[in-house]
Formats: sequence, C-alpha cells, structure tokens
Amino acid sequence: MKEANVIKQKTIQELLNTLRETTPVDTGKARDGWYFTGSSIRNDVEYIDELNQGTSKQAPAHFIEKAVLAQKGVIPLGVIVKTI
Repeated sequence: MKEANVIKQKTIQELLNTLRETTPVDTGKARDGWYFTGSSIRNDVEYIDELNQGTSKQAPAHFIEKAVLAQKGVIPLGVIVKTI
C-alpha cells in the first residue's frame, strides 16, 4: 500500500511538472497556478480556459489534455475534447 502511494505521488508530481512546463508564460501566473488538492489537479487562474483554447502562440490548443494524455498509464475513456 505504501508503495502504491509513492507511485501515485510521483505520478501527480510528474503531471504537475508537465502542466507547468507546457503552460504558456507571460507573467507566470497561469504556470504557477497549478496545484494538487484532495484528489484533483487544479488551476484556478481565471484565464486558464482561454489559454487552453489556443489563445497563446506559445502553446497549442488543448495543451492541458495533451499533457494529461502523454502521462504513462493514462487511457482516455471517452471524449476528451468536444468542439462545436
């Protein structure tokens, strides 16, 4: 059980690092907004959704989804991004 927790913490930290690395930077607020709480990784910066939609030339649209899907062991179980 302890080993599973260590692996979980390592995976979470790797994902946080990847999200920080792939988040476009102007002031650094969005990049620094990533954190883990309870059972979810979050970013409460008010414009993170716009950045993820591709408004920055520094990162492609859906960089968050791409970062998550690039993690070892992540398998999508449905629609990841739905465009209208």
